[in-house]
Amino acid sequence: MTGSMPHPHGQRTALLSGLIPALALLGAAACQGDKLKGPAAEVKKSDVKVNLPPVPGFELPPTNPDGSKSVKELRVKGKKLIDSDVTVKGVVTWVYDCKTALRQPGMSDKDVEKLMYEDQTKCERAKFYIGDKPDTPAEKSMWVVDVPRPFSKIELERLKPASQKDELANPSNRRCDIKKKNDCPVYDVGDEVIITGKWSLSSSHGDRNSDGLLVYKKMKNVTKNWDAPEPPPEPAAPAGGAGGGGEKLSPEDMVKQKGK
Repeated sequence: MTGSMPHPHGQRTALLSGLIPALALLGAAACQGDKLKGPAAEVKKSDVKVNLPPVPGFELPPTNPDGSKSVKELRVKGKKLIDSDVTVKGVVTWVYDCKTALRQPGMSDKDVEKLMYEDQTKCERAKFYIGDKPDTPAEKSMWVVDVPRPFSKIELERLKPASQKDELANPSNRRCDIKKKNDCPVYDVGDEVIITGKWSLSSSHGDRNSDGLLVYKKMKNVTKNWDAPEPPPEPAAPAGGAGGGGEKLSPEDMVKQKGK
């Protein structure tokens, strides 16, 4: 037979001519899909496991065996005890010192003493902070206010002995007799103390703390083996409530005001 067969090359040519447009369409679709997806993420997933620290507990420490409360307990659950007498055990974390507060760069001890002598009102009333631990920060410490202090040098010079006696007899003045044994509180940073006082939001001398403060009545310094005498009777509150003018905010309240 001399009949001719279809040439395979012609079949391949026809097949390829049909595939090329299809591949072109697929390529265009792929490019269009890549554009819609956007750029690939630079951060890749990692199989590394991160060990996070455990969540700290918020349980309050139990009341001490002697019945005294912790600083944290009063700061967290003390609202129901406002205006009642409480006993708190803690560690002194900060002490107000007038000389340190008044001292400016270049001032000698003599300069500071002269400034205090000329104007005793520049000094604030004695106060200190206590915390449950020695490293408790100020904003988590308890503010102890109206702490008795000895007469200043200028007060001793200007007041007659009879006047000094009257001043000591008035507990609202929070003075103490340094010559009388155990009359003036003894405390330093780091001392463990047990303090009895009135848990309140303000003192009669204008100190205020929305988280509560302790108005001093009696203290035992465990570290220094010092115990205060029984406090004198508390005077009647002045008309119009405690506080008066010139209120002083606590460190906590100052931080809250700055955050607003």
